[in-house]
Amino acid sequence: MKAYKILYILGVTVLLTACSREKLFTADDFEIKGIEAVIDVNSGVTRAANESAVQVGRSLFAADDRIVFTTIKRTSKPLEAFTYGNIRYYYYEGKSWERTDGNLPEKIYWTDGVSPHTFIGYSLPSSDYHLTDNMDGTYAGELGYGVQELDFTAGNEAIKPHDLLLNYNTATVAETGGLSTKVTFNHALSNVCVVVNIKNFAASSSAVDTKVSVSDMVLKAQPALFTWGGDSRKLKVLDLDNEQQVKKDILMWCLKPQGEGTAQSKTFTFYALTTPQDELFHSINGNDEPLGFSFTVTYPDPMDPTGTPLVKTYSGTFTKTVNFQSGMCTTLNISLNHKDEQMFMGVEYNDWNYVSTPDLGELRKKSTFMDITSPVTTHDMAAATADDATWLYRDGDRILDIYGNDGSIEHPYRIASSLQMLSFAKEVAAGFSFVGRYVKQDADITMQSGINKTNVEDAESNVSPVNWIGIGDDTHPFQGTYLGGNRFVNRLCGKPLFAKLGEDAYVKQVQITTIGTITGGGALAESNAGMIGGCRIVDDVTVSGGAIAGSNSGVIYACSHVGVTTGTAGLVGSNTGNIIGCYQAGDVVGGTAFSIAATGSGTVSCPAPASLYEIQQESFCESLNTALDSWYADHTGVTQFRFVHSTANYPVAE
Repeated sequence: MKAYKILYILGVTVLLTACSREKLFTADDFEIKGIEAVIDVNSGVTRAANESAVQVGRSLFAADDRIVFTTIKRTSKPLEAFTYGNIRYYYYEGKSWERTDGNLPEKIYWTDGVSPHTFIGYSLPSSDYHLTDNMDGTYAGELGYGVQELDFTAGNEAIKPHDLLLNYNTATVAETGGLSTKVTFNHALSNVCVVVNIKNFAASSSAVDTKVSVSDMVLKAQPALFTWGGDSRKLKVLDLDNEQQVKKDILMWCLKPQGEGTAQSKTFTFYALTTPQDELFHSINGNDEPLGFSFTVTYPDPMDPTGTPLVKTYSGTFTKTVNFQSGMCTTLNISLNHKDEQMFMGVEYNDWNYVSTPDLGELRKKSTFMDITSPVTTHDMAAATADDATWLYRDGDRILDIYGNDGSIEHPYRIASSLQMLSFAKEVAAGFSFVGRYVKQDADITMQSGINKTNVEDAESNVSPVNWIGIGDDTHPFQGTYLGGNRFVNRLCGKPLFAKLGEDAYVKQVQITTIGTITGGGALAESNAGMIGGCRIVDDVTVSGGAIAGSNSGVIYACSHVGVTTGTAGLVGSNTGNIIGCYQAGDVVGGTAFSIAATGSGTVSCPAPASLYEIQQESFCESLNTALDSWYADHTGVTQFRFVHSTANYPVAE
C-alpha cells in the first residue's frame, strides 16, 4: 500500500511517495554476486636490475583469509537502502571468496551497474589483533596482542600473520556484466628495513674482521596500540600518553644471516613490521624519546678463527624523529666504523617492499666537496705512507690504496671522496697511466660546494685553492678501467671529468649531474680514444662539443644525456670512431635536437627520434637494444648494457 503527501510550494504541487525497499529496484538493476580481492604490494622494479623485491608480509591471499567490509554503499547519491555493513567473506580453500555468517543483507545491488560504490573494510591475518569496533566508524587493535616481544626471526612466515590489510575506495565499479567487482587492499602497518653496513670495517680484505657477523637486531619500545577510521586507508598509533600506550621490542628477521657481499664489502639486512608513527604522533604524546635499537656483533678469535668468538652487543638511538608511514617502508642505514667503534646512521623512505639491487643493497655513501686542510698526495711522494696518503701510496714494489687494494680486477682501487678523485687526477698527470689496472667509484661524489665554483678556498689554512684538473691529458692519458658503479658525480665544474682517455681506457656506468660551467668539449671527456659504456649525463650542459665528449675516435655505447646541450651536438662534437645505441633527450642549442654527433667520418648506429614523445615510447627502447645487440654479437668481451623501458607514473585523484 502506498501513502501520499501533497505539499504546496509557491503554487507548485509536489508529490512525495513513500514505498517499500523492494520497490526502489527495477529489472535493470544488477545484484553483486562475487568479489575478487587483491593486495597492492608496490613491488614493481623500475630499475635496470634482475633482482626482485624482497617480499615482506602478505603478497597474496591464502586459504581461509578473512575480509570484513564495514561499509558498502552507493557513492553517487547514496540512499540508506543502498548502504550495508559488516559483510564478511573468506577465501574458501584458496580458490574463491564466499560470504560467511554475519549481519547479511538479502542482496547487494549495483543499481545501474555502472555507478561507483564505496567499499571500506579490512582483512585480518591469522594473528589475534584483539580488534575493537569503537561504534563510531573507527576501529582499534594491538600489534602482537598477548605477547610482550614480537619475534620475526623465523622469516616472512612469522611476519605474515601480523600483516593487517585495509581497503578504502570510493570509486569501486562493477566488472563487465555487472555481477562482480575487484577490490584492492593496502598494507596498513609500516614495513621496516635496517641495513647494517660493515664496508671498510676491516683493515684489509684478508683481515679476520671480514668474518664478523651481525645478528639480533631489535627495535626498542615500539608502540603497539593502533586505530583507523572508516573514512581512511591509513592506520595510525593511538594518541595515548606513555603510561597508557603498550610498548614492545621487535626482533627483526635477517634474510641472509651470513651477510651480503664478501670481504670488506658486506651488509646485513633486517626486516620487520611496526606501527605507523610520525612527528604529529610524537608531538601529541609529548614523546620526544628517540628511536632506539640494539644488535649483536660476533668477532672471530684473531688467533684462532675456529675458537670461541667474542660477542658484543651494541645499542644506539636515532637523534631525530624517524617516520614510520602506514603502508610504506622506512629503511634505516647503520654504518659501523672500526675505529672507536662508532656508528653512522641515516634514514630513507621507500615503497612497501625494499628492493635489493647491487648498489642499493649497501649503504649509499656520499662524499663531501673538496674542502681541504692538507696537500693532496700521489704515491711517489715521500710523505705518502699508509697513514697519511690521500689515496695511493707505495709499499715496497706494490702501489696500494689506503684500503689495501692493489688495483687488480679482484681488488680495484677505490675512490670514496672528491679529494681521492683529485688525487686520482694528479696520479695520471704525474705519469701513472693505470694501464691494466681497475679503479672503482665507491660513493656519490660532490665535487664542489657550489654549482658554479671551480675551486674551494679554505680560510682556516694556508692551502692554495683547489682546482679540478680533469683526469689525463695529451701527454698522459688515462689507460685503465674506471668502474662507476652507477654512482653519481655531482657539481662537476671546470674541466671535464676525464680530459683524455687513451686507447686502452674503459669507462663504465658513470653518472654526472648538477653540472656547472665546463671549459671543455664534454662533461665526461674532452676526448676519447678508448671505450665509454653505460654512462649517463643528467642536466643541462654548456660545452664546446657534446654532453658526453668533445671528440671521439674510440667507442661510445649505451650512453645517454637527458637535458639541454649548448654545444654542437647532443652527445659528441666530432666523431671519427663508433657510437652505438645512444640517445640525447633534449634540445641542442647550436645544433640539431636529439642529434648524436656534429661532424666526422665515424659510424653512428643510433635510432634518430623525431620528438621527445618518441623517445619515451617502448619501441624506441627496443630500437636502442637492437642496435646494441647487433654490435655485441661481434664484441663479446665488453660489458653488455641494455636499456629498460619504464612506464611513467602519473598522480591520480582519489
